[in-house]
Amino acid sequence: MRIQKLIITSAICALAPISIAQESALSLAATQPAKGRITWREQARFEKYELGNEEIDQFTIDTRLTYGVSKDIALTLNVPTVLRDRENGIDDQNGLGDATLSLKWRFWQHDPGPIDTNRLALIGGVRMPTGTDGLSSDGWDPMVGLIFTRVSGRHGINAAATYLLSTDGLASPISAGTGTDDLLTLETSYLYRLAPSEYTSETEASWYFTVESFVDYETNGDLAWRVAPGVLYEARRFTVELSPIVPIVNDIDHRAELDWGVALGVRVLF
Repeated sequence: MRIQKLIITSAICALAPISIAQESALSLAATQPAKGRITWREQARFEKYELGNEEIDQFTIDTRLTYGVSKDIALTLNVPTVLRDRENGIDDQNGLGDATLSLKWRFWQHDPGPIDTNRLALIGGVRMPTGTDGLSSDGWDPMVGLIFTRVSGRHGINAAATYLLSTDGLASPISAGTGTDDLLTLETSYLYRLAPSEYTSETEASWYFTVESFVDYETNGDLAWRVAPGVLYEARRFTVELSPIVPIVNDIDHRAELDWGVALGVRVLF
C-alpha cells in the first residue's frame, strides 16, 4: 500500500509543471523553466490606436526566450518586431522594437500540495535601444518589479507591480512607457481550469479560462486600464493562448489611446 501511494504521489508531482506553469497570455507570473531548460514564446498582437484624429494599426510579434539558470533564477530576452500602419499612409513604420533583457529570482515558495503552490519573485532588467528609428525609445531603460503567483486546485492567480524608468523617449509615443516619462504597471490575472476537473497520471493537457487586468500610470499623469479575457490550452510541452484586449479607462493626454486589440501566442518548452 505504501508503494502504491508513492507511485500515485510521484505521478501527480510529475504533472505539477503543467499546473505551476500557469501563465496568462500577457501578464507576468512567478514561474520559470527548470534549470537548463528553455521556453520559446511567439506572440502576435494587433492593436488599434487613436492619436488625435488619426487611426493607427499596430501589429507586433514578440519573440521571447527564457532560460532556467537555476531552480529559482531565469533569464529572459524579448525582441519585438513592429509593423505600424498610420491612417495618413505617410509615416508607416516597420522594423524592430527595443529588446528587453530581464532576470527573475523566485525568492520564496510554499507548496501546500502536489499541485498547489504560492510563490514570490523579483524581476529586474533593462530595455535596450535596439529598435528601428521611430520605434525605439533611444534609452537604456531599467525596470524592476515584484510578482506573486498562487495555484490552488483549479484556480490560479498572478499579481505584479513593475516600474520602468525612462531615460529617453519618443516625442509622439503610441503605447505606454515609450515616451519620456516613467511607467508604473499594476497587473493581475486569474485562471480557471475548465478541464480536466482533476489531474491524473493520464492527463496530457488542460483548458483554462483567463482574465487579465492592466493599469498603466505614467508620471505625466496618463492613466489607462485594460482587461483581456481569454482562453488557454496547456499541454506538457506547449501552450496556445488567445486573448482580446479591451480598454476600460483611457485618461490619456500625451500618447495614443487604445481602441481594442487581440493577442495570439504559442509557447514551447525545450
